[in-house]
Amino acid sequence: LVLSGILLIMSLLVTSTRVFSEGFAALWSGTMLMFLSIGGTMIMRKFHNSFAVGFFMGSVVAMAQLFLLLFLVYCGYAKDRSLAAVGFQEEFVMSILCLVQCVLLASFAMILGAHRSDIMVKNTTTNAGEESTQGESAYEPPRTS
Repeated sequence: LVLSGILLIMSLLVTSTRVFSEGFAALWSGTMLMFLSIGGTMIMRKFHNSFAVGFFMGSVVAMAQLFLLLFLVYCGYAKDRSLAAVGFQEEFVMSILCLVQCVLLASFAMILGAHRSDIMVKNTTTNAGEESTQGESAYEPPRTS
């Protein structure tokens, strides 16, 4: 979440000093990352059905791919700006942050994929309408005071 905030602040700085396409890419990726953080928190705490967990896992993989592409785009911007003898430090920092975010999201997606059955609720409904738990007890998120 801290890296998401840093990327969002950097995107706001980039938006004001760069062309529209670069600023939009930075702002969009930062905003989407904040939405992924908020939505992921909701899914991991409250919604433990297979659809929600699968949607979240797909969103994390898609965001990892987005940040891999943004890493390459920012590397290209940095190279173009260095060849034009203009400052390129912001693009270099953004490319490194995007690569770090890509690795973090990809590793989280792998961990989530490996443990998705532990996250999902294992309750089924019997013919009498009662809920029964198969196997171990269902996961319950920690209670907050």
